[in-house]
Formats: sequence, structure tokens, C-alpha cells
Amino acid sequence: MTTTETTDHAGSPQPPFGIATLEAGPTCTGIMPSGIFCIGALAAPDGQFLYLSLLGRDTAFQELRGKMTTGQLHAFIVQQDGKTVASGWFSREVLGKMEYHGAKVQTHLFGEVAQMILYHPLLTTPDKATQTAALPYLGQATAQTLRDTWQLVRHICEVPLLDEWQAVVMPLLVDLQWLQPLQGFGCNASYLKLGSNIGGLVSANIRSGALRVEPDEAGRLCIPERMTLDLEYGLSKRHPQQATPPPGNSGGGLWDDVDVISVYTRQQAIADGVLVDVSASSEARDAGFKVPVALTEAVYQRFVAWDNNEVRPEQQALGQSTAGRLWDVLYMASLAIRRSSNQRGDSTLLYELYVIERDGFSTTPRSIKLKLHSGSGDHAEHVITILLPEED
Repeated sequence: MTTTETTDHAGSPQPPFGIATLEAGPTCTGIMPSGIFCIGALAAPDGQFLYLSLLGRDTAFQELRGKMTTGQLHAFIVQQDGKTVASGWFSREVLGKMEYHGAKVQTHLFGEVAQMILYHPLLTTPDKATQTAALPYLGQATAQTLRDTWQLVRHICEVPLLDEWQAVVMPLLVDLQWLQPLQGFGCNASYLKLGSNIGGLVSANIRSGALRVEPDEAGRLCIPERMTLDLEYGLSKRHPQQATPPPGNSGGGLWDDVDVISVYTRQQAIADGVLVDVSASSEARDAGFKVPVALTEAVYQRFVAWDNNEVRPEQQALGQSTAGRLWDVLYMASLAIRRSSNQRGDSTLLYELYVIERDGFSTTPRSIKLKLHSGSGDHAEHVITILLPEED
């Protein structure tokens, strides 16, 4: 028999629930106490149990908790009618943080038995530091489940999200597997683990027109057909290389009769706006740079350029300016150079700083990483370029 029926204190029958056996995982060294059954189990994508609801005798539960505490039992397999319906593991660290609930349950099949419930704190308290949460539910997901999941996304996300953006942001989270449905035994859940570049994703979709901070002519703040997963949407410029005649060489040599593709020079990149030269700025001088330094257009547009006439009132009172933001980028780059323990002469290093992104809605700084490259310019002079980590 795989189901039983509980009775509340008033004697009214409650809906039946599934009964399954609980077995020790193959890596466990301890023996599973007899007489323990599972009525609910749910595991995260990494296999860690988020929820485990058991029925059994008090003495069996005492033995089970003892073996879990000592590490003899740390993984379990839930089987029903000879099939595995759930499996997972506990770490001893997490076990100490899990909530425990015990109660007496009256059943027609077993009489009075104890119920033991272990559940991860994530089920009741979202972790905003890691942008992780889980929303449990019974049966199939409903429209209300989706609404509740969206509110949970807004709660843990490090950047503000307008309620009207749901139709764009939720599909993006699913595509990136930052939002996953979990199917357990007796319960299910929506599992959220947002990536650290969620701010960049939102900004890219504002640039693409999928998300709007002001309604368009049709009154829309969300336009799904314009959504993008390209974090640099609208920032990159393409410059096709042009073939040029080979350089003259009257003496005859290795490169005679060879078509040479012209090099896209640093000066051309600056002229085209692909690089922004800040060498002559007082901020570069005050930060200690004595060689030419330039920022890629993506870095400059996202983390330096600022015009209060182009941002919402919420951002106008933040005291931001182009000069101040440029100082932050250059000073932290200079500090990273001085602090670098790299003695191998590598030409690239990553550094961190906190900035408010020019996206129309952010009001608090967030941590970002930039890449500093030290190399040669067009005439073999020493130059420095500051890029996004994924840029070359």
C-alpha cells in the first residue's frame, strides 16, 4: 500500500499522502534504522535536500538523528513501488542549520506515529547575499505560483525590478537556468539562484528596449520581442578590416607578393569611439598614470559617463558625475597595480570597484570587475587599456 490517511483532532479525514521507504545512500557507512517512511522529499539542483518529511517511531528517529550527526548517514534514497522517486544528501554543516519539527500523527494504518521534518532555512528565509531562494508548493504550478515566484525574484535581486517587467525577466531567468522548477516527492518548488551579472542583464535589456523605465507610446514598460541575452547589447561597434596593398620593399624579401591585412590601430579605435582616451584628464594624472590610458566604449558608457538630464529623478539626486566616476575607475586601477603581487610580468590584471550603473533605475552601488591591460601602442610606446573582463 502506498497511501494512508490522517485524521485531525476533530476526527475529520484529511487528504491521502504518498508513503515511500527511506534507504541509506551508497556512500553511507551506517545502517538505516528500520520502521522509517518518507512522505515528502525535495532536493536542490546540486542534490542537497531542502525538505524531508518522515514518519516512524520516536526511538527510530533518535537513532537516525544520531547517525546523521556523526556522519554515518548523510545521503538517502526514497523509493516507492520499487522506483526511486527522490534522492539527496546532507552536509553536516548544513544539518546543524536545518530546522527540525516533530509531531504526533494519527494514522489508520500505523496507529500513532511520530513525524520528523527537516527543512533547509532557504525554504523560509531567502538568502539575499547569494541571491538564492526556493518557493515550495503542492501539485502543479499555478498562476499564483508564478506571481509569488516573481515577487521572490524582486526580493532577492540586487538591482530594483519594476513589477511590469515580469514578462521579460522571467523567461530570461529560465533560459539562463537561474530559475528552475524542482520536482520532488509529495511537493515541488521554484528554485532561484541569480547570477552575479543580473545587473548587466537588466541593463542590456533596457538598452535593447525590452525593458523601459518610462512607458512607450502604447503605454508599455515591457516589450518581450526585444529581449536579449547579450550583456553588451548596443555597446559594441563592428569595424571590418580593410585589405591594403603590401608595403613597398624594393629589395625583395619574405613578404613580397603577400596580401597584408591592415592592423586596426589604437589611434583609429580612439577616433572611431571604440576606445575613449582619458590620458589628458586630471583624474588620470591625479591617479598617478604617466602613460597613455584609455577605456573601452563599453566601460565608459556603463560605468563613467553620466548626464543628469538622461536619468530618472531617482538617480539625479545621487551626486554622480562623469569626472567623479572616472576618478573611481582610474584610482582603483592604480591601486590594483600597486597592490598586485604578480611578479611574473603578466600584462593583465582584474580589479574590483563599486559603481552605480547608468541604467535609469539603480540607486545603490554594486560590485563589478574590470580588466586592466598593459601593452604597446601604435609606436611601441607603453599604454594601458581598461576593459570589461570579457573584452579583448
